Amino acid sequence: MLPRMRTKAASLVLVLAVTTALGAASCGGEGPPPITPTPTTIPSGTGMSPTASAAGSATPITSKRIVVSLSRKSGTCTTVRDPDGTLHEVFDVMQNGRGAHVESTLKLAPDGTIASLDAHGHHEFGTAADETFTREGTRARWKSHEESGDREVTGPAFFVPIAEVQSAFGLLAQAALKAGGTIPVLPSGTARVEKVGDATVKVGAEERHLTNYAIRGLELIPQYIWMNDDGTWFGVVSPWFSLVPEGWESVIEPLQQRQNQIDKERDVKVAKATAHLPPAAGLAYVHARVLDVEKGAWLTDQTVVVARGAILSIGPSAAAKPPAGAEIVDLAGKALLPGLWDMHAHVGDPDGALNIGSGVTTARDVGNDPDKLDDWKKRYDDGTAVGPRLLRFGFIEGRGEKAASSTVTAETEAEAKAAVEFFSKRGYEGIKIYNSIKPELVPILAKEAHARSMQVIGHIPVHMLANEAVRAGYDGIEHINMVFLNFLADHETDTRTTARFSIVADKATTVDLKGKPVQDFFALLREKKTVIDPTLVAFESTLGGVPGKITPGSEWLVARLPVQTQRYFLMGGLPIPEGKEQARQESWEHVIATVKALRDAKVTVVAGTDALAGLSLHRELELFVHAGLSPAEALRSATIVPAREMRRDKKSGSIAVGKDADLVVVDGDPLARIGDVRNVVSTMRGGVVFPAREVLESVGVKPPSPVTAAK
Repeated sequence: MLPRMRTKAASLVLVLAVTTALGAASCGGEGPPPITPTPTTIPSGTGMSPTASAAGSATPITSKRIVVSLSRKSGTCTTVRDPDGTLHEVFDVMQNGRGAHVESTLKLAPDGTIASLDAHGHHEFGTAADETFTREGTRARWKSHEESGDREVTGPAFFVPIAEVQSAFGLLAQAALKAGGTIPVLPSGTARVEKVGDATVKVGAEERHLTNYAIRGLELIPQYIWMNDDGTWFGVVSPWFSLVPEGWESVIEPLQQRQNQIDKERDVKVAKATAHLPPAAGLAYVHARVLDVEKGAWLTDQTVVVARGAILSIGPSAAAKPPAGAEIVDLAGKALLPGLWDMHAHVGDPDGALNIGSGVTTARDVGNDPDKLDDWKKRYDDGTAVGPRLLRFGFIEGRGEKAASSTVTAETEAEAKAAVEFFSKRGYEGIKIYNSIKPELVPILAKEAHARSMQVIGHIPVHMLANEAVRAGYDGIEHINMVFLNFLADHETDTRTTARFSIVADKATTVDLKGKPVQDFFALLREKKTVIDPTLVAFESTLGGVPGKITPGSEWLVARLPVQTQRYFLMGGLPIPEGKEQARQESWEHVIATVKALRDAKVTVVAGTDALAGLSLHRELELFVHAGLSPAEALRSATIVPAREMRRDKKSGSIAVGKDADLVVVDGDPLARIGDVRNVVSTMRGGVVFPAREVLESVGVKPPSPVTAAK
């Protein structure tokens, strides 16, 4: 999947959702614009915005914004403001074969907060987005498919829609600034809006001075917004999701660079505050329970000495003599694990801290903006930001309306070769092939990559089946749904759309995991040494979720997140036909069971997420155990197995003398209860120690508690 249109991380309106552009609609696409009296259209390049006053205008005022993902126009957002101040918005985006379409009407109170909201349409994967909100006096009421509330409220309070209402970005900032910079939000939380910078941008003959504000307190990281000098909203920018006035797309890059600098300054502060560098003599963990990940057993009362970023010695504490001057850390029987691996990441701004705070010391990024990814790797490695070791895979996609946004695309043999060369010159470990690549280009891409000792992984392109991709040179298949589509799709199936999810949701149980077709395919995977990265956690909500409900088993994860981030987990995934709830659940359980079927067939399985960094890896391991793997097998899938597959096992994947000092202190016994892996006390990355609590708090994540700790 690619990261969900990074509205997940970018959102105030929760979901356009972020990651990959995980998202999708196009205000200028499918949905009709609202019917209004002949509007006055604001020419692109004027200072007006959807939240500008219509005072003095006898006709509605229309403005239009463009959605841009990695420089690609992916949608539009048109806003009409009536003479009485009522706002009508149509937001539509299509990205990566899916997307949201929401039409909304908002009325504002004198204090700038929302007095009423009526929004209708659909979310990213097609589930209904019907939401209403009213505030009359001190009584606030809201209702959607995901949640409802009825609360007594005094003073200003801003309702944050769960539907994709883009005007909420600017309206919240305006209301907070009017209230002095801080404002309570509904359903819960408090938003703090602070000026963090400014910029002057120019398009043609028009020049604008913009002010950059950070909205803090609602999401994992501050959400940035740009405002015009008259106090109206200009837009938002990020690599995966930018929304700016039509005609001003060229200013996205310079504005993004300003934000990047602010983020880098923040990252340096977090790194300085949380990184602990032991003395030159090293550090000795004494009285530790050391996980022998190969045997799936504990070595009790051990002393592990590290220095200069490597493991120097391991042995019984009774006989160990740490070097003079070494720092001594008494673990008092706590567990010491090798650093965890996430084999399917799309790194974003909060992900470095999320990974390190969760014990993930190596992440394989399989699709990102190359410049951003290379910069993160550099800063994680030099210590100016907190983050894991990054293995980079270059994302290569085709072109077309249903293609995902991508910096590098290929439609011809020459472009395919150039794409591989582009990533090879940057030192990438491999390439990732995506949905819209032409099948005839797959063997060319694979040959070019293998000639440069690069690995080849990916989705299965449209009009191709998984067995064909394996024969064409795939070293790994990403996502469990791609395995099922080998049996449920054909060469005519358009797997660039949500069909690649809905077909599996509706028909997974028709695939006999013990039948000959499946076992023959598994034999091919085994013969070709093809690795499967199921990313179950990425599908838990999509295939097994119900709108308005947190998927059972992930309650502990959601409880640790900031208030607005929690709401994302209420949105469910695909629409569920009436009466099909039980069938959907059975289908999801069948999908989960495939992990054990692959294990039984001796096909290599690794742990990856394609979801919220760090914490989601813990959930992925829980799902592996739910599938029928032992906790030891699950832990191997996130340690020594991926290290071997990435040819890093000489330095990573287990606790052994000479290997990198990538270690995780855990309070519990994950061999007995896999959920205990989430109780991270501290993470050592290359000999530098990071306290989990402080690192996670830097992105608003709560530590495990007696309520959320594993049972």
